[in-house]
Amino acid sequence: MSYMALYRAWRPQHFAEVVGQERTVKALQNALKQGRVSHAYLFSGPRGTGKTSIAKIVARAVNCAHPREGEPCNQCPYCLDILQGNFMDVIEIDAASNRGIDEIRDLREKVRMLPAQGKKKVYIIDEVHMLTTEAFNALLKTLEEPPDSVIFILATTELQKIPATILSRCQSYHFRRLTAAEIVERLRQVALSNNMSVSEEAFDLIARRANGGLRDALSSLDQIYSYKGAQISKTDALEVMGLVDDMFLSRLMAAVFSRDVGTVITMLGEALQEGKEAQQIVREAVLYLRDLMVYSLLGKEAELAVVTESARPHLESVLGQTDISAIMKALNALMAGADRLRYSEGNRFQLELAFLELMAVPAEPAWDNLSLTAVSAPKASPKKSARAAENTLVEDSSHSSAKTSARKKEAAKAPQQEWGRLLAAVKDKKIPTHALLAQGKLLEHDKGQVTIGFKKAYKFHKEKLEENANKHILDEAIKEIWGGAASVRLVFLDDDASQDPVVKKARELFGEEIVEVKE
Repeated sequence: MSYMALYRAWRPQHFAEVVGQERTVKALQNALKQGRVSHAYLFSGPRGTGKTSIAKIVARAVNCAHPREGEPCNQCPYCLDILQGNFMDVIEIDAASNRGIDEIRDLREKVRMLPAQGKKKVYIIDEVHMLTTEAFNALLKTLEEPPDSVIFILATTELQKIPATILSRCQSYHFRRLTAAEIVERLRQVALSNNMSVSEEAFDLIARRANGGLRDALSSLDQIYSYKGAQISKTDALEVMGLVDDMFLSRLMAAVFSRDVGTVITMLGEALQEGKEAQQIVREAVLYLRDLMVYSLLGKEAELAVVTESARPHLESVLGQTDISAIMKALNALMAGADRLRYSEGNRFQLELAFLELMAVPAEPAWDNLSLTAVSAPKASPKKSARAAENTLVEDSSHSSAKTSARKKEAAKAPQQEWGRLLAAVKDKKIPTHALLAQGKLLEHDKGQVTIGFKKAYKFHKEKLEENANKHILDEAIKEIWGGAASVRLVFLDDDASQDPVVKKARELFGEEIVEVKE
C-alpha cells in the first residue's frame, strides 16, 4: 500500500473529529439532524482550517443511508464511494483552473440532471474567488433557482473578493485560525499513533509556524519525520523547516540595537552558510520584533510567535537596549526590506542592506535626555542703539552671566534627574510598564501631585498606564523615590512647544520677556 501523507491520513471523517470550528460544526450538524439543509453554503477562512474537510462530511451526511445525529455513518455504500472518490454525485471543482464562463455554463447544464447515485448532487467549488466576473454572473443565475436535489458548497480564502450578490444567496460560515494549543494537541495524537518521539519545543515550533493552519502543521511534521525519523528535536525542526533559532534571533537583535555592525554581518553570513533562506531570516526577525513589541507592553501575559519559554528572559535584556518607539520603526524598516527580498536575485546583499538600514533607524529621543534646547535669548532688535547693546553686553558679562548659566543648567537638570529616577524605579518593578511610561514627560511633582504628559500619538500608552495593574506599579515607585504617596494625573500634552515643562521652568526663572521658544 502506498504511503499517505499525514494531512490526508488525518483528514476528519466525522464532525466530532474536526479541530476547532465548534460553532460552524454545531450549526451544520443541527441543520442536518433537523433536515434544514440550505441549497448553498459559503465557507471562508485561512488555508488548512478545515473548509474542504467539512464540505466532504456534509456531502456524505446528505447522501448517507444511515445518518446518526447529523453524522455520516462512513460504512454504507454511498459513504464509502464518496470517501474513495468514486461517487458520481459529489463533484469537486478547482476554480483556480476552471474559472471561465464556459466551465460554469457546462455546470449549469449538468445541474439540471437528477442525481445518478445518491439523494443529492453536491458541488464543492474550491477557491471560488478565482472565478471571472462573467463566471460569477453565470453561477448567480444557478444559485437563484437551484433544483431541490442540488447543494453548492463554495470555499474561499479571500472572502472580500466574493460579489455581494453571491454572498446574499449563501449561508456563510467563517473558519477561524486554530490556536497553537489546538494544533499541538492534534500533533501529539498523530505522533503517538505513528510511534514518534517529538520534543515539546519541536511541537511548539511547528504549531506556531503553521499560522493557525492544521494542514500546514501536519505537512511540516510529515516532512521532518521523513528526513529525521521518529526521534524529533527542536534542532531537527529548525533544520528541516529552514528556520533560525530564537536564541540566534535574540543575539542578532541585541547586536542590531547596540549598532554592532561586525557581529550582525558575521551572524547573517553564518546563517546563510547553514542553508537558511534570506527571506526566512528576515521573516523570522520581523516576528521576533513583533514579540519584542508585544512583550514590552504586556509582559508575561504576551502570546509570542517565535520566542519560546527558554528564550523569554533574553527579551528583557534586548528591551534594555531600546524602547517601543525604536522597535516600531525597526519593524517598518525590516518589513520594507522583506518586500525587496521577494523580488531580488542578490539575496545576501539585500539581506545585509536590510539589517544595515535597521541599525540606521534613529530611536526617538527619550524624554529624560531632553535638554533646554527650546530656551534661548531673543535676537537683538535692530532698533537698539549701539550704546544700549554695549551696556547690555557688559552688564550680562559682569553681573549675571555665571548666574544665568547656572540657572539654565539647573532648570534643565532638575526635571530630567527626577524623571530618570522615576523611570528607573518603575523599570526595576516591571519592564512593560516602564516601556509605556518612557513615552511620557514629567510635568509636575510637588505637594502630593505628580503630573505626567503624553503626546496625543501615545494615547495607547496613556490608557494602558491608567489600568489598575500599571497604575499600582507607578504609585509604588513614586512612594519609594519621593518618600510618600501622591496623586497621579496622566494628561495629554499641547502641541504648543511653550507647554514644555522645561520652558515653563525657564520662564519662571528668567521671565517671559527673556525666554524665546524656537519651534
